[in-house]
Amino acid sequence: MDIAQFIRVIRNNLLLLIAIPFLLAIVVFYLTRNQDKIYESEAIIYTGITTGYSIESTAQRPTDFFSTSAQFDNLINLINSRQTIVETAIMLLAQNLSLEDYNPQYISNIHYDELRKFVPKKVKDMVVKNGKAGMQREKEEQIRSLEKELRNLEKEYQKQRSRPINDTDYNSGNTESENLPATGLTKEATTFSTPVYSSETQQIASASTARTHIVRPGETLLTLSKKYGISMNKLRELNNLSSQELRSGQRLVLDGGSVPNYTQIANNNIVTQSTNVIADDSGFYEEEYLPELDYIINEPATDTYISYQSFSQDAVENVIEKDPIIPRGIREDDFQKTIQNFTNYYNSSDTNFIYGLLHYGSSKHYSIRSIKTLQIYRINNSDLVRLIYLSDDPGICQQTLKIIASVFVKNYKMLKENQTDLVVEYFRRQVDSADRQLQSTEDKLLKFNRRNNIINYAEQTKYIAAQKEDLDLFYQNEQVRMAQSSAALRELETKLTRRDSIYLKSDVINQRRKEYADVTEKILINELAEDYDKRIGDEISKLRLRGDHLRDEIKLYVDQLYLYSHSTQGIPVASLLDEWLKNALAYEEAKASLVVLARRKLDFVKTYQRFAPLGAMLKRIEREMTIAEQTYLELLRSLNLAKMRQQNLQMATNIRIVDPPYFPLQANPSKAKYLVVAAAMIGFFLILFIILVLEYFDSSLKNPDKVTSKIGLKLAGAYPYISSTVRMKDAVFIGNRLIEMMIQNIKRSITQQSVYPAQKPYIVLFFSTQEKTGKTFITTKIANKLRTYGDKVLLLNYSGNESDNDVNDYNLAYNYPLNEKFSEIKNLRDLIDSNSLRRDNFLYDYILLEIPSIIFHSFPMEIIQQADASLLVIKGTSSWNKADEGALDIINDLAKEPPMIILNEAEDYAIEELISGVKVHKTDNIFYKLKNILTMPARIRIQVKEN
Repeated sequence: MDIAQFIRVIRNNLLLLIAIPFLLAIVVFYLTRNQDKIYESEAIIYTGITTGYSIESTAQRPTDFFSTSAQFDNLINLINSRQTIVETAIMLLAQNLSLEDYNPQYISNIHYDELRKFVPKKVKDMVVKNGKAGMQREKEEQIRSLEKELRNLEKEYQKQRSRPINDTDYNSGNTESENLPATGLTKEATTFSTPVYSSETQQIASASTARTHIVRPGETLLTLSKKYGISMNKLRELNNLSSQELRSGQRLVLDGGSVPNYTQIANNNIVTQSTNVIADDSGFYEEEYLPELDYIINEPATDTYISYQSFSQDAVENVIEKDPIIPRGIREDDFQKTIQNFTNYYNSSDTNFIYGLLHYGSSKHYSIRSIKTLQIYRINNSDLVRLIYLSDDPGICQQTLKIIASVFVKNYKMLKENQTDLVVEYFRRQVDSADRQLQSTEDKLLKFNRRNNIINYAEQTKYIAAQKEDLDLFYQNEQVRMAQSSAALRELETKLTRRDSIYLKSDVINQRRKEYADVTEKILINELAEDYDKRIGDEISKLRLRGDHLRDEIKLYVDQLYLYSHSTQGIPVASLLDEWLKNALAYEEAKASLVVLARRKLDFVKTYQRFAPLGAMLKRIEREMTIAEQTYLELLRSLNLAKMRQQNLQMATNIRIVDPPYFPLQANPSKAKYLVVAAAMIGFFLILFIILVLEYFDSSLKNPDKVTSKIGLKLAGAYPYISSTVRMKDAVFIGNRLIEMMIQNIKRSITQQSVYPAQKPYIVLFFSTQEKTGKTFITTKIANKLRTYGDKVLLLNYSGNESDNDVNDYNLAYNYPLNEKFSEIKNLRDLIDSNSLRRDNFLYDYILLEIPSIIFHSFPMEIIQQADASLLVIKGTSSWNKADEGALDIINDLAKEPPMIILNEAEDYAIEELISGVKVHKTDNIFYKLKNILTMPARIRIQVKEN
């Protein structure tokens, strides 16, 4: 599409391009004429994610792009989370319902009335005021109304009593009071009571002048003493403090005054006498509230020594917050109870009013959908986050932003603290478990040592091993001594005579030797236990006496053998006997010792068998205790690290609202005009786009270039669309010129035939692929124009009725009938009836033959082959499809020359392209008609004729 065609499309659809955008602009203006005003407020929150400090290091934290981005994403998503939005909506609803009347700083009058109307009574009763819910307040109101009526009756009665009384009434004394109604009054009761200021009231006045301080989180007695220049002992004495711990919110006296006990004073001032009548009933049953001393900076006038630093701190701490979340006059505990009631009701089901208001309702102030329109973004690359909120109520706009900022700060700190709390709690449980495990292993070791009599296993085993070595050495020495004695005895016995041997082997000596050996053995056995029992010592003494006696007897018997002075070898017998006696005694002693030592060795074997597994078991227990101790120490170290991390996170989550939300005084500029302009532009470009798309995908053959490019044939000419309702300026000239161009192209096609030279009469075939394309109209125009040139023209047209031939002038036109034999006609003579033939000597220059639609009717192929020129008539509003192409291919195969195209009902611009310099103007155009009407007076001419 070129520029000219684009401009032509715009010009043809100019009315549509103007009307539709104008209509859309009017509709948008109508819909936005009563648009609500939009107010905007913003807040800035400092996060300290990248530039904050930690307890682990005083240096600035290392920053990482991805971790920082993740933290800011978490922060922004937490602000926009469902829990934060729900808490904000509930707090906002509780705030607005807690107001006794509308307050423009919180909610406008219109929105407050709407809120009171659509909120049901059940929800209103959940609002706590003065510590009481709606039902309790209603009951008290009923009681107040009854009491008021009662007081009115008492006033009327007092008025009656104030009338003048006679003497008899005066003298009647108290008898009158007996006849009075039971109102609880006596004659002595005062009608109006004036306020009496008791000593307690004076105590309040004097105590209120005392300089006081409200303890804030993190303050101690030491910091307060340094701040106000008062010793810690004096602070304890003034406030009766038993310890140094202070609780947040506690009021401390800083000078000689005392903190007034308002509750006790108020209780002392309660009037309990039922006979007193209060005349002023305006505040009789209303609760009296003491002034909020938290907002009052009460400093004594005589205290002039105040440092600049302390003054600035007091000024900042006592600054009254502008438009706080909890409205003034509403107690904090009542507000928190109201929020808790709403939250419980919200969580009770998903069909209650508050749940529906937040989720299903279309509320502009309390629904999650409306609050989620909050805009959150980070300010450049800083630690600041900006919150922007829009609303149609300036008070709700500011308070919503305040509430959502406070809720976010609370939830963010809670989230961070909960993360470390879980870790700290986990390690605390693990440390306790490890401590119990360590104590269990220690108790197990203690029981093991106590059960096995172990004091020091290493020293005990070392001592036992040393004793074992000494026993083995002693046992070995006794074995050597026994072997020596046995060898000596054998040698001595060989040297003695047989007679001596007989004596030595006598029963008496052997018996005494045996008995002596037994006694010696018992002595050695009992010597081991001599230190443990004294009776064993006495027994050993007896055994020793017995041994000495047996030794003497053996010696006696041996001495009897002394008679034998020498042995057989010449050795004196006495010497041999003495030597024999010594060796015999040594042998027996060694033998007895070996028996005892063998038993002792068995005892050591048992001791080794008992102590050997005890070592492994002791090592196992000690190893378990070591592991338990190391586990305990490691977990204790992890617990300390977790606590340090917890404190670090508490310092890191010090999120503050550096720029609190402001109250918007002016509404944002209305966007209605921008919407109107946008609607008009969108309508214009949308219609333009649709027109261009339709023009691009338009398959009609209005454009001559499209006709020639799509069909592939040359253009013979075109003719505009003209009807009774659509007229054209200079239609006669344009029509004649277009017909002349068609005739020129026909003649050129006939004369330029090279293969088959044409001869008169020239047969020109007019055909079409579709019905009602204007073939007859174009053929008639061409025939008439040829006749004006002096050519003899015969126009052959088809007709479905044979009776139509009666009205034809056969020399000019002839309507041949369409029948079943039409496709079998060989030449034109067969086509024309013999009765209607012209004179033989009448010769035609042109025969214009029109055949019906070649798609819906059959046609004579021989006649098509005889045609000198073929013209395809196409309607500009028609389209070209596969059926048209197939039918045209048949004509192309039969015709002598390729057919040419005549475009009927062509567009104006097509005519202008064919006839250069001619502008086509339709006289039915609305602009033309309007111009014609407006210029009518200027076109009136007055002519005066002379008679």
